[in-house]
Amino acid sequence: MTGIKTVAVCGAGGTMGAGIAIVAARAGFDTICFDMSADALARQRGAAEKFFGKSVEKGRMTAEDRDATLARMSDATDLEALADCDLVIEAIFENLDVKKELFGKLNGICKESTIFASNTSTLSITEIAGGSGRDDRVVGMHFCLPAQVMKLIEMSRGINTSDETFDAAWAWTEACKQIPVETQDKPGFILNALLVPFNNDVIRAIEAGLCSAEDIDIAIKSGLGYKMGPCTLLDLIGLDTQVRLGEAFYPITLDKRAAVPPLCRRMVAAGRLGNKSGSGLLTGQTPPKATEAPGYAIVSAGGSRSFPEGGAFLDAASEDAPVTIHLGGGFAPDTGKTAVVVELDTECLGVHTGESLNGGPSNVVGFARYRNGDDAPSNLIELVRRPQTDPAALAAARAIFEVAGFDVVVCADQPGRIVDRLVRPKYNDALRFLDEGLATAADMDKTCCMGLGYPDGPLERVTRGGLARHYDVSSAILAMTGQPGYAPARAAVVAKTREG
Repeated sequence: MTGIKTVAVCGAGGTMGAGIAIVAARAGFDTICFDMSADALARQRGAAEKFFGKSVEKGRMTAEDRDATLARMSDATDLEALADCDLVIEAIFENLDVKKELFGKLNGICKESTIFASNTSTLSITEIAGGSGRDDRVVGMHFCLPAQVMKLIEMSRGINTSDETFDAAWAWTEACKQIPVETQDKPGFILNALLVPFNNDVIRAIEAGLCSAEDIDIAIKSGLGYKMGPCTLLDLIGLDTQVRLGEAFYPITLDKRAAVPPLCRRMVAAGRLGNKSGSGLLTGQTPPKATEAPGYAIVSAGGSRSFPEGGAFLDAASEDAPVTIHLGGGFAPDTGKTAVVVELDTECLGVHTGESLNGGPSNVVGFARYRNGDDAPSNLIELVRRPQTDPAALAAARAIFEVAGFDVVVCADQPGRIVDRLVRPKYNDALRFLDEGLATAADMDKTCCMGLGYPDGPLERVTRGGLARHYDVSSAILAMTGQPGYAPARAAVVAKTREG
């Protein structure tokens, strides 16, 4: 149980603060919505009325409950109105000095027992508490956006946070029917520690000419089962928000992957922020799927990761056809074919074709069907092109796989293609965070599943796919890029050593 009865939300004129206020009022707490802008509070009051109105329409609450909930919400533009609150949650601008100043002012206004909570997503709770005058009663309480819909809350203690304070805040989140997970007071906690660098990696992949934003989203959704592609998420939260997150996160961690990519800054400077400006990473342009495809012959040089157990695709092959598909790593050039399609594992297509920069058009196309370790292969086919790849060869390969029912994306001949390039650093981060005691494996995976809609958490997935396999894939990309994010985490090194 919690002794908290009255809650204030600072920054309730913003989207996150308004959502937190809805959570508190819906759970039966008297809720003061504070913001310096009366107009912003009025807008969010209208949004709350609309939200609860839809809840009534959908049968999630009665009209009487809606009216009672709205009656528990009051607006304030004067901090003095927060004097008798039991809990104050700040959801203001992500700036350490601004947050410290707010808590410092509140310390002179609120009663001694009032708990201060910060909804920060990147900053240190200990540092925020340092300006509060009551650092034993400050706690981290990071809601996910939109707060009124998402149940997960990342809870963290500052160095001086008392057990009594943490337990009371934890009990309050449960009273609100939210689901708390405990994480250490480290930059980004769980969610943003994994998400901010990952999103930057996505932007850098586009900047490097790997593929289109649309193909990244298709690859991640099809290969990993994510509900939302990362480019859709970036356009939703806004590239300007990603800049602010990187600027807050990088100075604390000095992780190069957390630094804001130049493309992100250029797009913000051009006013292409995402959904809020009408244009962002996604262009809305995707080629229509093929309805006809040329015939193909299959040549096997060994076991295939893409088609390990045969199936309809292999059964549909013919003896002599304009396209030859090599499985198991084999390759033989044949300029008489429309296309020669080579199955890839961790290697680049250039391993088979050579790296000549002056060659003429080539009919060779690489492909890999994404597969997590020994899990069943996914429905994703990543096609690989080189600069001199003949468009007709690429179109033929694409048509074959699309007509067979696969999700097809096209990328340049760069290490890791799309999926492995993006997810392997995230898996390494998760494994390292586990070693560092950031959170339990279960809580890290729960955070990603509940906060981001993943079908499985990164630790579950990388473990199920095999840590030794993760070592092989990461090491291959590391050898080609030299980027430290691909250096296999300790657990993967151990697994590979034991395998040997």
